[in-house]
Amino acid sequence: MIHSVRPLCLLAISLLVSPAISQERLLTKPEVVGVSSEKVGELSKYMQSLVDKGKIAGGVTMMARRGKVVHLKAVGMADREAEKRMTTDAIFRIASMTKPITSVAAMMLWEQGKIGLDDPISKYIPEFKNPEVLVSVGPLVTRPAKREITIRHLLTQTSGLGYPSTEGIGKLYLDHDIKMGLCSSNLTLKEMMERTGKLPIKFDPGSQWLYGMSSDVLGRVIEVASGKTFDVFVEKEICEPLGMTDTFFIAPPEKQSRVVAAYYLSKSQIKKVKVGDTEAPFSSDCHLEGNKCFSGGGGLCSTAEDYMRFCQMLLNGGELNGKRLLKLSTVEMMTTNQLEDSVVPNQKMIPGLIGDFGFGLTFYSEDFPTIQLRGAYAWFGVWTTSFRVSPKRDWIVITMTQLAPCKGVVAWMRDYEKIAAESIID
Repeated sequence: MIHSVRPLCLLAISLLVSPAISQERLLTKPEVVGVSSEKVGELSKYMQSLVDKGKIAGGVTMMARRGKVVHLKAVGMADREAEKRMTTDAIFRIASMTKPITSVAAMMLWEQGKIGLDDPISKYIPEFKNPEVLVSVGPLVTRPAKREITIRHLLTQTSGLGYPSTEGIGKLYLDHDIKMGLCSSNLTLKEMMERTGKLPIKFDPGSQWLYGMSSDVLGRVIEVASGKTFDVFVEKEICEPLGMTDTFFIAPPEKQSRVVAAYYLSKSQIKKVKVGDTEAPFSSDCHLEGNKCFSGGGGLCSTAEDYMRFCQMLLNGGELNGKRLLKLSTVEMMTTNQLEDSVVPNQKMIPGLIGDFGFGLTFYSEDFPTIQLRGAYAWFGVWTTSFRVSPKRDWIVITMTQLAPCKGVVAWMRDYEKIAAESIID
């Protein structure tokens, strides 16, 4: 499955203004870029319907076409219990939407010749030398892996690394206090990945697809290869050039008030995550001072506007506002399926998939029946955030909410994207 990336878009666009200026005052009339005002307005109406039904507390939707922002709307509450309304500059925990940013960081180093895609990761993290494959947990039985884990395996989620929720190895992660980036840790990224490297993996690298801590390990590789801590690399090499002023691992004191409350589903009702809440599936404190582990798989916070800048850079072929992060050919490779048929994810791995599924270097693509959605690439996060970039139709849609884990995230994301696609009138 090959996904094209359109040539560089116009640079004089509303996305490229000073980030300090409110996007709400810079919206382009949708019809100017071939979008129906009435139809694109349904994005926020759909989000509001989820609020009205009690499925989410609030959220933000954003859409751009041909480099112009045509929609940015907040609905509901940022903190329902505190009666704090949602705003378009609200800061969300983006969880797995951190992964594409981590992959861009890795590919920047690849272009610079500092890493190779087929380098064994033990070159950067010695603890991953000679990996063992888990055979059984009780008693613990392992066998030597057929090959070492490479950077390419990390980028394609075929490393054999899982999450604490993964059957078998998940118990080992929990026993060794291995965390997935959604909560605070006293361990540094270096310490966490050294600990992870000593544990077995689920299968021989490259033989299967499994969603897990590959991007977290990749973050540590980036640290070693660049000589910078991962948070500093992301800030200096990606966020600053793109003007992403509200994207970070640890929220600065002056921005803490803009971080939305976190919610989870409890007996068909949404409930706010509170400190020490043992019922909540995840804590909500990864962005607070005291967290030492900057997770490449799920640790970032961001706004809809900031993530739109990141997506626009990708849609432009690696460049935004005169700042080039990647070559066009690199973006094309990242957003092109890299998996053999034998390792393609199935319905059980990601419920809700339809059509042909492809996975590039941390981007997935799914060919929908709607022509506007074919050849697009996307990802989402466990707090019910998502994005999709459509090179063929030159549009981007981003949704941000604050509920985890959301079993409806794939269905909701598809609804958002279908509305966005159908809003295009030329």
